Amino acid sequence: MKKTYFPDGFPAGFLIGGCACGMKKEGKDMGVIFCPGGFKAVGIFTKNRFAAAPVIISRKHLPGGYVLVANSKCANAATGKRGFRDAMEICSFAARRFGVKADEVLVASTGVIGAFLPVAKIKKGISSLQKSFLKNVPAPNDFADSIMTTDTIRKISSSGNFWACAKGSGMINPDMATFLCFILTDARITPGMRKIFREEADVFNRMSVDGEMSTNDSVFLISSMKKTIPEPEFRKGLSAVCSDIAAKIISDGEGRKKVIKVSVSGARTEAEARRLADFLSSSPLIKTAFNGESPNWGRILSRTGASDVAMNTEKLAVYICGHLVYRGGPVRFDDKKLRSLLREQEVSFQVDLAKGHGECVFATTDFSEEYVRINAGYLS
Repeated sequence: MKKTYFPDGFPAGFLIGGCACGMKKEGKDMGVIFCPGGFKAVGIFTKNRFAAAPVIISRKHLPGGYVLVANSKCANAATGKRGFRDAMEICSFAARRFGVKADEVLVASTGVIGAFLPVAKIKKGISSLQKSFLKNVPAPNDFADSIMTTDTIRKISSSGNFWACAKGSGMINPDMATFLCFILTDARITPGMRKIFREEADVFNRMSVDGEMSTNDSVFLISSMKKTIPEPEFRKGLSAVCSDIAAKIISDGEGRKKVIKVSVSGARTEAEARRLADFLSSSPLIKTAFNGESPNWGRILSRTGASDVAMNTEKLAVYICGHLVYRGGPVRFDDKKLRSLLREQEVSFQVDLAKGHGECVFATTDFSEEYVRINAGYLS
């Protein structure tokens, strides 16, 4: 049997796997998570007004259930009434196969917008995985592989009572950061822990690859409710997997050459710092400057000035890779040394607004010719 990523301490009570049902030319394209004893779940979803059918259905089916069905290749977004019927047919079919009710099935999809689900193929995949579960064969790697689209690496993480996997490489922007994330735990979820989940999952709202918000973004925290653990332990494990998954998504940003840490300080409030960090992270001119390894602070300054946040223009400062390049006017800096630092894969810049104590840090990527090539040929 192929060795799978199933570490000691994997959350109890789950069966998980993925398979190839023929949606992709090759590779796995759908997966199932099954909790025979039933699960409790919390979800955070995209705020896009064209939220996909699976997003709307899963919102309604929370907070409990037994089965989650996920697929790649087809987003089932902007598919009208047929899209809802297709997604509900998947729920009903999975319910029959696993002996539960249709509203005890969650669904998640990612892929091309406007394409209809190949329902017959997905049903075939559900049947195949249900039979494999009878043999009690865990295959977390296969599930993680089944949700990948333009991802180049499998994104999995585990810590304490938590195991997580995600897909996301492009179309990444806050609210929620084509991003699916599934976090499994056997820790009982209390009302206080629901709040902790939303706080820790906020790391996914502080990353941006291209400033594009998906129609399908979903983050699920799914618990088999097998164990009771203290809230500090719950937060520690959840924080670790969320942070790790977020870092892996940014590291795998489409066509990325650089990972860029964007810091805003000196804002009047944290909310204003966050708004500017988001605005700076999605600037094509800033991102292409970093791709070209150019210390072009003028692009950072211009983008900052185009924002609606308060700033002290006479004292505002800009740093690139820790080097002061502007404070109320140009500052002499070691151009050769700074260009050397910009050749690293991990780079940074900071804007100090000199207006208060609010601060925020975002993670983003550069823009490359490879990013253009990927998206010019990706039907959406």
